[in-house]
Amino acid sequence: MSEIKEVIVYIDFGECELKVVAYAARLAQIFNAELTLMHTLHTGYDYFEVGGYGKSIEVAYERALLKARRLIDEYISEINKVFPINIRKKLASGHPIDEFINFVNARNGLAVLPNHVKSRKIRFISPKIVHKAIRKLHTNMVFVDGEFLPRIDRIHIEKVLVPVDFSEYSKAALKFALQLGAKVHAITVIHPPRFSPDLLDEVELDYNEFISALEYEARKKLGDLVKELGGEDVETEVVEGEPPQKILEASREKFDLIVMGIKGRSKSEKLIVGGVTEQVVEFSEVPVAVIRSF
Repeated sequence: MSEIKEVIVYIDFGECELKVVAYAARLAQIFNAELTLMHTLHTGYDYFEVGGYGKSIEVAYERALLKARRLIDEYISEINKVFPINIRKKLASGHPIDEFINFVNARNGLAVLPNHVKSRKIRFISPKIVHKAIRKLHTNMVFVDGEFLPRIDRIHIEKVLVPVDFSEYSKAALKFALQLGAKVHAITVIHPPRFSPDLLDEVELDYNEFISALEYEARKKLGDLVKELGGEDVETEVVEGEPPQKILEASREKFDLIVMGIKGRSKSEKLIVGGVTEQVVEFSEVPVAVIRSF
């Protein structure tokens, strides 16, 4: 089982970002981990923001650095009012998401990134953040849209949704969820192939009986998995439909976090990076943890 010693947050001073930091602080508190706030001075843009145009690059850089330190210190001050945890800051220069990915991979921390970024500063790269992070990060990660979070003193992780497809990744996701000390609801989505009426008649297959058999098998496997991992209090549910849609529908029932494996059982089912997990991350208003191993 993985041990989370550090939670690292992508910082770019965007809208609602303090709530994202607070959510990361809650995770750090749960795992008794250190919280690191990382900001990267993007070559060129940051210097222009602080009046670098027409000035020496050294002066502009120092001004951008001082501004970033001041803003991060303000975050730390606000967060420490609610979460008594150890927080440190990391400043770098280069391409923001690339530097963040390299830093997180080197430290093997839990990455926390903004979702649905609205900051004008990184709008030109924001559509790529989710896709790039999922493909390049070698660690577990959490995507958070701060707009839908409550005040920082009301951020809790008390109810967690875990989609399970019985892959090793979803098993790791369930293990992760069980360590959060929250109420866990595991859901399996049956997505059977669609048959034409003529084909059903030819093979003498009753579709309802076919679905019932799939549901029975899924419930049994889900129950066995929960029992294997010691999650006696886990609620389980089996539904039929399109996996991304059903997961997103279920997540609206006042869950604080969705925990998913980074990919599913097989490429033939398209439960891979760029498939179900990425669609859920893209459209979810609830924070989504994407788990590689745990």
